[in-house]
Amino acid sequence: MGKTILVVDGSPTWRKMIQVTLTAAGHEVLEAEDGAQGLKLAETEPVDIIFSGCQLPDMDGPNFTRKIRSLSEHKKTPLIAISDSPDDEQKEAAKSAGGTGWMVQPVMPEKLIEAAEGFAARIDLLEAKARKKAELKKKRDEAAAG
Repeated sequence: MGKTILVVDGSPTWRKMIQVTLTAAGHEVLEAEDGAQGLKLAETEPVDIIFSGCQLPDMDGPNFTRKIRSLSEHKKTPLIAISDSPDDEQKEAAKSAGGTGWMVQPVMPEKLIEAAEGFAARIDLLEAKARKKAELKKKRDEAAAG
């Protein structure tokens, strides 16, 4: 099932490439050119997955990630950091801030789709598990009451 994906990056070219790739794979893509715009979209739109650059025009990636994690609805939203460099220090900073995944540019379209589909499948599985748990609780409550 298609998910709503937020792409936050200062490069319009890079955002467009991700948008075209993930839209073709069946997802809805929201774009933000900086961290402030990304945070606003994350607060006002139903976002399932976030792809974010590690250096945004107004803040660094770890700071953006910490701010996303401070939003109650995004404590566990998959957030994939995309870097220009394979620097291990940057990767560790992204992970320590609460990042879920890491990719290094240039990212091939099939790798973007693979990452999005992997997280989408995990989200679907967790949602199905929560529905099943709620159904079982309802049946138990009905049995106890009746």
